[in-house]
Amino acid sequence: MASRVLTFVTETSPRLATRDRGEPSRIEELDRVELLADVLGDDQVTVPAGSIGTVVAIWAGGAAFEVEFTRPVDALATVDASLLRVVGHATA
Repeated sequence: MASRVLTFVTETSPRLATRDRGEPSRIEELDRVELLADVLGDDQVTVPAGSIGTVVAIWAGGAAFEVEFTRPVDALATVDASLLRVVGHATA
């Protein structure tokens, strides 16, 4: 499975998020994101859609992200960019 995910991540173009004023911007580390579909966490724990997490790493230039979730479950998950929506950008 790891090789399948790696292949997907390296062959997928980055997704752009939209800031409040409408200009495009990439999802960045420490941004808060909402999960748009259930995903399986790194410890095989299901993280349900609607969960809010924090981006802790960016893979393949933004094709996928490592996201830390704390509610409703504690999980770390590698999530495809198409399954995330930015709910808050990190502050400088």
